[in-house]
Amino acid sequence: MSELTLSFVGTGNAFAPGGLCWNGFLVNGRYLFEAPPQALMSLRHEGLDPNDLDAVIVSHHHADHFLGLPFLFLYWKYQGRTRPVKVVGPPETKDVMEQVTERTYPSLFEASYEVEWVVAEPGKDLRLNGLQIQPVAVKHDDKLNMSLGYACALNGKRFGYTGDTAICDGVLDLARHSQVLVSECASRSGNVPIHMNLVDDMPVVRAAMGGNSTLLLTHIDSDVDSNGLPNTLVARDHETYRF
Repeated sequence: MSELTLSFVGTGNAFAPGGLCWNGFLVNGRYLFEAPPQALMSLRHEGLDPNDLDAVIVSHHHADHFLGLPFLFLYWKYQGRTRPVKVVGPPETKDVMEQVTERTYPSLFEASYEVEWVVAEPGKDLRLNGLQIQPVAVKHDDKLNMSLGYACALNGKRFGYTGDTAICDGVLDLARHSQVLVSECASRSGNVPIHMNLVDDMPVVRAAMGGNSTLLLTHIDSDVDSNGLPNTLVARDHETYRF
C-alpha cells in the first residue's frame, strides 16, 4: 500500500488569522484540494511545479477556496503546460470562473493545453487518474448553488475532506469512511451556524471515526489546537503529513 501525503498550501479560515494562509492541500503531489488565492505562491515556495498537477478539486465557490484558480491558469498558459488538467467542482464552477477571468485575464483560456471541467454532484462517483472521489453534500452557505465534501480513495488509502460546513450527516458519513479526515474547524468555540468549532463539534466528528483513524484540522482560527482529542492533528502552513 503506497504512502498518502497531504501537503498544506494553507490552513487558515477566510480571515487569515495570525497571518495563516487560506486553506488548501495537495495530495501525493498531484491533486490540489481547493484553490485559495495564494495557491500558486505556496506551491512555488515549496519548490513544486504547478504543471505537475493532474487536477484541482474545489468544494464551493467562496473566494478563499476558489480565487487562486486564475493564477494557476496563468502559470499553465505561459509556463509550458501541454497536458490536460481537470478542474472539479460543484455545478457552475466553469461559469463562475469564466465570469471572473473575462474581466481580469480575458485571454486566459486561449492556451495550448486542455481544461476538462468536471461537475461534482452527490451520488456521482468520479475517477481522476487513479484518485476515486465521491462528492458528499454538506451544510454551508445556502446562497451558493452547492457545497461539497469529498470521500476519496487513492492507492488503497481512504481519506475525506469536509470542505466548509456545519456539522451534518454528510460530515459524519465522511468521518466513518476515512482513515484520514481533513476537517474544517473554523474556530475554537465560535457559534457560527455554517461552520464547525473545536469544542462542540470536533468531539462528535472524532467519535464517529475509527479508533486508528486520524483527524486533521484545517480552515482554522489561530487558537485552535487538538484539545486532547485522540489521533488528532492541527495542520500547519507548508507542512506535509504522511500516512
